[in-house]
Amino acid sequence: MLFFAIINLMETITIYDDFITLGQALKELGLIETGGQAKYFLAENNGQIFYNGEIENRRGKKIYPNDTLNLPDFELKVEFVKADDEEVTERAKIKQLEKNFKIKEQLQAGPKKSSKPKSPFSKN
Repeated sequence: MLFFAIINLMETITIYDDFITLGQALKELGLIETGGQAKYFLAENNGQIFYNGEIENRRGKKIYPNDTLNLPDFELKVEFVKADDEEVTERAKIKQLEKNFKIKEQLQAGPKKSSKPKSPFSKN
């Protein structure tokens, strides 16, 4: 005999700025890979995403701390919390390190080669 349990997942997303958008939240949850996919995801799930209990389908909808998002099709409830000052500082440090690493990689790779097409009249 098989038994199936309904699992209701509760997720928490920390907001480091004043707000995030619904599209950013979907990306953070791993439901989409890029922000551009948000429009299609919301169209496919029209009427099945609830922001603070109301149906929501605008990818740019601003989500603030203490808001909730319910996705019944995914058995998922999300709460949004504000990052404390220490978390904001730590995230800023990490972002700066990532930026510095990318710059270092670019410098090590050397100058980019020109992708300008050659003219049939130019000398090789």
